[in-house]
Amino acid sequence: MAHETTTIIIGAGIAGVHAAENLRKEGYPGRIMLLDRDRQMPYDRPPLSKEWLKGEQADAGILLRDPAMYEKLDIDLKLGVEVTGIDPVDKSLETKNGPSYAWDKLILATGSRLRTLSIPGDDRNGIFYLRNMDDAIAMKQHMQHVKQAVIIGAGFIGAELASSLSQLGIDVTIVEKSASPMEHIVGQQVSACFLDLHQQNGVDVLTEDAVTQFNGEINVEEVVTAEGRRIPCQAVMIGVGVTPNTAVSHPYLEEDGGYVVNEYGETSVPDIYAAGDCTSWPYQGVPIHVEHWDHAVNHAKKVAQNILHPQSAPYTYTPYFWSDQYHSRFQYFGHAKRWSKTVLRGSIASNKFTVFYLDDQDIVQAAFIANQPKNALPVRRMIQQQKAIHPEALADEQTALKKVKHAQV
Repeated sequence: MAHETTTIIIGAGIAGVHAAENLRKEGYPGRIMLLDRDRQMPYDRPPLSKEWLKGEQADAGILLRDPAMYEKLDIDLKLGVEVTGIDPVDKSLETKNGPSYAWDKLILATGSRLRTLSIPGDDRNGIFYLRNMDDAIAMKQHMQHVKQAVIIGAGFIGAELASSLSQLGIDVTIVEKSASPMEHIVGQQVSACFLDLHQQNGVDVLTEDAVTQFNGEINVEEVVTAEGRRIPCQAVMIGVGVTPNTAVSHPYLEEDGGYVVNEYGETSVPDIYAAGDCTSWPYQGVPIHVEHWDHAVNHAKKVAQNILHPQSAPYTYTPYFWSDQYHSRFQYFGHAKRWSKTVLRGSIASNKFTVFYLDDQDIVQAAFIANQPKNALPVRRMIQQQKAIHPEALADEQTALKKVKHAQV
C-alpha cells in the first residue's frame, strides 16, 4: 500500500485498536502506526476480572483482534514502545530507548491509570493492582493457593473481583472507606442493593473503614484497618479508582480531567486527536469524563471518521456501561452527577428493576437497570430525547416503557 501520510496512534487498548481498524475500513490510504508500551498483543481488559480470572475464557479469547488482522489491514503494530514526548511543531514524537517517529495526524488513546495506595507493608507478596495482563497473570497464578482474600475498594472493579473470587470458593472481605459504596453514581437505594447482593453471596463488606497496614514475613498474611480490625488473608486486591492517563503531554495540549477535545475528537493542537478514557469531552454541552468500554469504542470510531473527513461526524454518544456480578447483569445509561429525584420501576427485592434519575424538570438524565435488558433501548431513547416524563408513568410496570409518553409542557 502506498503511504502518503502517517497517522500514529499512542495506545493499543480498546480505543486505539478501534481507531486503527476504522481508519482503514473507512478508506484511509496512509500509513497507520499503533504504538503501545505493553508487550502483550492488544487485549480486552474487562474479562480479566471476570471470565478470564475464573478460567471460563482462554488467553486467546481476550485478544481484541486476531493477530493476523493487523497485517491484513496494514497496521504497523509496535509493542514495548513508550512515548516520552511529542513535538506538535515538527510533528514528531520521541520514545524511550528508541527512535523518533514523524506523523501527520496523531491520536492519543492512552486510556487511564490506576490510583495507588501507600500503606506500610505494601511490598509483601500477594498484593495486587489489576493494571495489565502481567498483573492479571500473576494474580491468577497466586489465587490457586488462596483461601482468604481482601479487596480494598467497593467500586465496580472491586465488586466484580469479589464476585469472581467468591465463585472460586475464596472467602472475600471488601474494605470500603465510604458508608455507601458508589452512592455518588447510583444513589443510596442501589448502593444498599449492591451491599445486600454481596452479603447474600457470602462476601463480608466493611464500610467506613480503611486498611492501614499489611502484615506478613514475605507474603501478606493479614491486613489491619483503621477501626482496629485484623483480617487474615493470603491475597489483597486494590481497586481504588483510576485517573486519565495524560503522561504524554505538551504545553500546547489542553488538559482538564483528561485531554480536552471538542465534539470531533480534536484537541487544542491542530492534527492531534484523542479518544476514550483519556479524554474530557462535551456531553449535552458540558465537559465530562468517563471510563467506559463502550465509550472508548464509539469515540474512536468517530475520531477515525473525522480524520478522514474533518469535522464531519460529531460525537453525540449517550454514556453506557455494564457490570456482571453473581450471574446478574447491571447496566447504566446517561450521566448524572446529581439529580432531583429517583423513580423505581420493578422490585429491588427480586433483583429485577430500573431506577431513573430525574432532574428538577422531570427529564431523565440517567438510569440504572438490573436484570431487565429489554429496558435498555427505551431508556437510551428517553435520555437522548431530553423531554419531561411523568414520574408516575415511569414507575407503572403496566405500561411498556416504549409507550410512556412525554409530559405536556
